[in-house]
Amino acid sequence: VPINNALGALGKKEALRNSVLQRIQVLELHLKKVPEDARGRTLLATDYANLDRTEDAMREAHLAMALRPDEATVMYNVACVFCQLGRKSEGLEALRKAWTAGFKDPSWARRDPDLALLHGDPEFDKLYPPTEAGE
Repeated sequence: VPINNALGALGKKEALRNSVLQRIQVLELHLKKVPEDARGRTLLATDYANLDRTEDAMREAHLAMALRPDEATVMYNVACVFCQLGRKSEGLEALRKAWTAGFKDPSWARRDPDLALLHGDPEFDKLYPPTEAGE
């Protein structure tokens, strides 16, 4: 993912797309062998969302949630996918589950660009209140 972040920041859209496509191929092969890998499914869902493959992203996000409904990182990443897809209520619900499961880092959640859809939402602010530093 860091290479994808760097390519995106540099405006290398074609290189970013190719990187995402390669990772999708690897993840799809991996998940055929290890279908219970919820983390792998969240990564695949993220890549599908990045390519506007909404149905595929939703399928993988829901599979990840079903596999590990009480794992904070999985639920947080699913929330990010839902937000990328513009699904605010689903993103907020997944984020609530992430918080309940232990993801309670307001500093990161408040600046995570994947959750931008939720930033400023009163329900988001209840989970991750602004700090005195204004985060």
